[in-house]
Amino acid sequence: METPVGTEGTEFRGLKIVNVVASGVLGAGEIDTDVLGAELSVEKTVMPGRVYLKSDDHSPVSMVFRSGSYTIAGASSWESVLEVVDWLFETLDSIGAGVNREEMLDSVSVKYMVVTGALSDGLDLAAVVVALGMESSEYEPEQFPAVIHRPENIDCTVLLFSTGKVTITGVRNVQDAYEVYENLEQTLREGKLIS
Repeated sequence: METPVGTEGTEFRGLKIVNVVASGVLGAGEIDTDVLGAELSVEKTVMPGRVYLKSDDHSPVSMVFRSGSYTIAGASSWESVLEVVDWLFETLDSIGAGVNREEMLDSVSVKYMVVTGALSDGLDLAAVVVALGMESSEYEPEQFPAVIHRPENIDCTVLLFSTGKVTITGVRNVQDAYEVYENLEQTLREGKLIS
């Protein structure tokens, strides 16, 4: 079965998903986050209007908002997002928060993803800006060590580093990330910047 991020797991054609950010609703209406924070016995940080929860040091973070919505950040796959939603439901249900598992699962959707890959062993970033077009790319090495590129056809931001590594952020599925990656690869190949 195809997932909303477009792949089972974290790898797709040489690209790796490093972060999936998803959100949904708890199905409980407004939540008193101060009371919630006081009653929960899991790793948490309570801030005005929200509570950050984690099952352990290495798990994605769940953010529960006063409005009754939640956001999950730091997942590496859609499957990981669903595991965190299930954990979040169990955790909140155990203290009688009035959450609804079905609504939580039905409402969860990907907001954006961060995907990484490698175009080559090294890039001349000044030449990369010219090849990609100065109207859609910027490079100010004294402020940030990468080319910041915004493709015209897909709403995302791409960071290209001198090491040849690339980070694509803002896409909602790996097919879009791969399309951006392929277009970059083709443009840089045509410009003889990679082989």
